[in-house]
Amino acid sequence: MRILLIDAEACDGAQLTSRWSHHPLGLMHIAAAARRRFPQLDIRIFHTVTAADPQRELVRLLDAFRPGLVGVRALSIFADAFSEICRLVRRTRPDSRIIAGGPHASASFEDILERDEVDLVVHGEGEETFTELVGHLMATGALPDTLPGTILRDGGRIRRNPARPLIADIDANPWPAYDLIDLSRYRGISNHSFQSAETSAFIESSRGCPYRCVYCHIARQKSVRNRSPDNIVAEMERIVDEKGVRDFVFVDDIFNVPAASGKEVLRRIAQRLPGTRVNFPNGLRADQLDEEFLDLLEEVGTIHMALAVETASPRLQKLIGKHLKLDRARAMIESASRRFIVSGFFMVGFPTETRDEALATLDFARGLSHLCQPSLSVVRVYPKTPLWDLLEPTPEQAGLLQRQTRTTLQPRQGEPTNFYGDVFDDERMPLKSVDIDEIRGRWVREVVFDPQRIRNACRIMERYWPEENIVLFYRNYFNLKSFDRRALDELMQFADRAGEPMAS
Repeated sequence: MRILLIDAEACDGAQLTSRWSHHPLGLMHIAAAARRRFPQLDIRIFHTVTAADPQRELVRLLDAFRPGLVGVRALSIFADAFSEICRLVRRTRPDSRIIAGGPHASASFEDILERDEVDLVVHGEGEETFTELVGHLMATGALPDTLPGTILRDGGRIRRNPARPLIADIDANPWPAYDLIDLSRYRGISNHSFQSAETSAFIESSRGCPYRCVYCHIARQKSVRNRSPDNIVAEMERIVDEKGVRDFVFVDDIFNVPAASGKEVLRRIAQRLPGTRVNFPNGLRADQLDEEFLDLLEEVGTIHMALAVETASPRLQKLIGKHLKLDRARAMIESASRRFIVSGFFMVGFPTETRDEALATLDFARGLSHLCQPSLSVVRVYPKTPLWDLLEPTPEQAGLLQRQTRTTLQPRQGEPTNFYGDVFDDERMPLKSVDIDEIRGRWVREVVFDPQRIRNACRIMERYWPEENIVLFYRNYFNLKSFDRRALDELMQFADRAGEPMAS
């Protein structure tokens, strides 16, 4: 049986002006699981971001490969690309079964199925569901209609079959099928730690999160399942041996909770994989770090990490379910950002958030003098999250919320803010687009272009990266294709003219 798995992203510049992505790890996981049960399967993966003309290349692939089953996944921000890809597959291979999975399909399965974009949605973790689905299709020639973990149309209604339990022993999962992707096709694409996706690999050492942030797609899964340190390092060793890759990007939802587990993984990497480099663009919780953890991160060659604060309001920390200890987080972010390239993530536009609370978040970020990438995002509200339930949107409001998820997380300066608060009452949403625009403007002036922070950040980056990597960093950070070495020189000249002598 021939199966084509597609990771749909916008890669034509319509939504993003820079090229950064990561390997289609979820598709690589389900492919590995299905091949372990059915070695005779012929599976291919097509990642749209690696193609200069994704639609034309996909048509050629569909015509030549003639898959009987096509699976498509996407993030919600790429919902439009997801729909285009599904329509293209329908036109080109009308006899192929089309299934969907991943964040967008799990959050918006009603719309996807009602528009007949796919025949079935795999909801939740996909390894076991996909493998059983493939077995049923090979045995009967039809997709299953009662398989746990699937959602499909049944006449005029949506049939949601029972959820499949989370995989308890994730050590038992086969490692992702790196043989199904060509790393050379990622040349010119940055991973989310601002390094080449061609020369790096992605590692998932755990699944789940014990916190229940209301905006998160896994907020209803209050558990963490960790792989064993030996299993993790064995996978990394295989990638080093087979691919020659020594840069690793961890993609866990939360790597350092419990902290003891994260520390043991780092110790094992230090023992068995000297000379590798690791990055954490996600999954480190600032208030659960300590100096021992930072020492271990340094020992294993950590270059980049991201630490999320979201809001500096203690009230909102409780409301959104993050419960970050702000003083502890501030201290550990400042300590980490003096040793590593650190991105700091912040958000504005929560329900009931006041202008003063939003400005407190700006002040918090302004006080972090060594952050390399302070990023402010406008809150997104996704279906099937507690935040969606909290707002109780009307159909009209729901439509606007879903349109917002199709726009970039950080609109470029000068673009109007597509902010959902405008269509809700002042009690639920005190902030409006005019407030968001003001805060974003101040963020750029007072945080992004703070001269001292720019100089400190550049000094940190120079410890780890050659100049071309720093240019790539700013090209992605500013979402500006034209950013080059001359622009970097001009940025540093601005910082030198405008600021005080560099802080120690």
